[in-house]
Amino acid sequence: MKYLICLLFPFVVCISCKKETPVTNNENKIEITDYYNRKVLIKEDIKSIVSLSPGISELIFDLQSGDKLIGRTDYCNYPPQVRNITSIGGITNANVEKIISLQPDIVIASSMLSKSKLEQIERASIAIVSLPERTTVEGVYQTIAIIGKIVGKNALAEQKIKQMKQRIKVTKDKNEAYKTKIKVYYVIGFGSGGDFSAGANTYIDNILTLAGGDNIAKSSANWSFSREELLSQDPDFIFIRNEDYDNFIHTKPYTNLSAVINNKVFAVESSLMDCQSTRSVQIIEYISNIIHQDL
Repeated sequence: MKYLICLLFPFVVCISCKKETPVTNNENKIEITDYYNRKVLIKEDIKSIVSLSPGISELIFDLQSGDKLIGRTDYCNYPPQVRNITSIGGITNANVEKIISLQPDIVIASSMLSKSKLEQIERASIAIVSLPERTTVEGVYQTIAIIGKIVGKNALAEQKIKQMKQRIKVTKDKNEAYKTKIKVYYVIGFGSGGDFSAGANTYIDNILTLAGGDNIAKSSANWSFSREELLSQDPDFIFIRNEDYDNFIHTKPYTNLSAVINNKVFAVESSLMDCQSTRSVQIIEYISNIIHQDL
């Protein structure tokens, strides 16, 4: 189930995401309204952070603030140097006592952290905000801007957002030249336990769409997808995590899929697809180049 950690975020959050609007008040603090509709005041000069999300940890490093990170989850694995930072356990089952012992200036959590754990940390006089996972890359721009505010890197955050927008526009402009949508499928789970993929209004669906693909699993519910439908739709291209690639292409009945027969199954790094960061642009560009290479 480890490979579902990042993907479960948007499923949990998409029901009731709230928009955060960070502003600076007159007391040199930042006010953030988080996922639980809490207004949290944060001092501007943040020196230590505990991150409870792989995507958030990655963005902190991306905003040149990795030196502020003193705690992270077991699932935070990018960039590689994040592994040198103290782990506080899982995401939903984070070790609250360990977090409190680190005495960070702020804890930044995803909405998968329960409100009871959040309040336990808050009672220890530690600032904590819960940021929603997004269902679109556009939404991630908001997360980048908020984290930029927290770490004091507003200008760099805006630069990162601008770069992402520019690169995605280039890809979208290229995709407009292709008249036919290419059928694509992303494997989240397969085998005796059932088949799972990303439906509509999920971050992965947005990535596949921005890449110019037609996600055949967009009608799936709760990440479950019918194997019969997969075989019937017979996607042109299949994308799957590196660690699942060999098993998938040698397992029946998936061996009957055209993409398997025609060597059009491509392994990708799981964090590129599953986690929400500036690197999402890379996987959008990669998928677009792959599915359009023969056109």
